[in-house]
Parts: sequence; C-alpha cells; structure tokens
Amino acid sequence: MVSKRMNKVNNIWGNQAVFITIEGIDGSGKTTQVQKLYERFLAAGKPCIMTREPGGTPVGDAIRALLLSPEMDMNSYTEMFLYAASRAEHVKQIILPALEKGINVICDRFVDASIAYQGYGLQPEGMTPELVRMVNETAVAGVFPDLTIIIDVEVSVAEQRIGQRFAQLQQNIDRIERRGSAFYERVRQGLKALYELEPERYLWVDGTRSSEELTERIWQAVTQL
Repeated sequence: MVSKRMNKVNNIWGNQAVFITIEGIDGSGKTTQVQKLYERFLAAGKPCIMTREPGGTPVGDAIRALLLSPEMDMNSYTEMFLYAASRAEHVKQIILPALEKGINVICDRFVDASIAYQGYGLQPEGMTPELVRMVNETAVAGVFPDLTIIIDVEVSVAEQRIGQRFAQLQQNIDRIERRGSAFYERVRQGLKALYELEPERYLWVDGTRSSEELTERIWQAVTQL
C-alpha cells in the first residue's frame, strides 16, 4: 500500500492539508481522541473537519446502519464490499474535496480498520489481509493517510469499557461488537502486524494512559508532520 498522498509537499504549518486517521479496537478511546485532535487543530487556527467510517456521507450512513444492525446477517465478503463501497463514496464526496481545498481531515477509522477487522478478524471465515487490502486500494483511488494513530488496549480492557458505556447510554451492542474476545484479539494483532510492516506511517500509543496524556502525545506527532 502506498504510504502517503503523492502530492504532499508541505507540512500542516505550510499550505498543504494533511489526512490523519485514528484506529483501534472498539473501546480503545479513539473516538474521544478524534474529537480532541479536531479541537487542537481549530485552536491552532488550522481548518479541519472530522469524519468517521463507515459513514460520513448519506450513502455511507445508510451502509453503516446495515453493517452495524444486530438484526442483520451477512457473509464476510458482503461485509468487506460494503465497507469498501462506503469508503469509496466517503473519499470522493468528503475527504478528497476537503484536502484539495487545504482543509485538514481527521477520520475515525479508514482502510487499516478494514484490513484488521475483516482481513485478520474474519480469517476463520476465509478472509485474508491481502484480499481486503486489494479491494480497498481500488476504493480509495490513491488517497491514503499521512499519519495513522493506533491506540492499543488489551481486549479485556476494551470490553469492560464497552460494557460500561452501553450501560450508561442504555444502548444495545452492535453486530460487530457482539463477535467476542477471540475476534477482537485477532483484530488487535492485525493492527500490530500493520504497524510492524510500515512503522514510519503509524504512531502506536498506549490506550491505558490518561486521555490528556494521549492527546498531548498525538498532537506532538501531528505537529512534526
């Protein structure tokens, strides 16, 4: 996979916008850090949008509802192609137009999530990281992150956080979150494998650190782009 957008010539303190993605298993705290990083960009006077996957567009949000519905059953290939379809729409309608206008983009999940969740997480169902990578390289049309932040926590910690969150919000656990510990451990190891394959593109951080510590570490890395 190409590591960076080929037209990137300046850092965020110049005129070129950057594309940052944040990854981690459910319950890692990534969504909180997406929000905090977005606020840091705005406080620094840098134009920025934050978005998420699956979703980010009307088509993507409709696909998200299908993918996460606890009542929906689908095979692993259908799941892979639906995520890729949502991503193709997201890149064309939201991410690329923002970058071309000089607006920084922070995205909650991107291609690495699909490789980890489907390519590694669903290996017992016949999926492979290579297949998921190939499908998504077509979907993103050459648009790849300048930096991907992986927030790592043990599965037991993530599951405890998910349980507490949904108890507080009185929400049901979605289709993906119901897959259990073994699935999430494969996803976690998949993210680790991606990092080890291309460490210069990633920032690996310990998700058990305080939210404030994580925010500072992430911002430090972003300002060095």
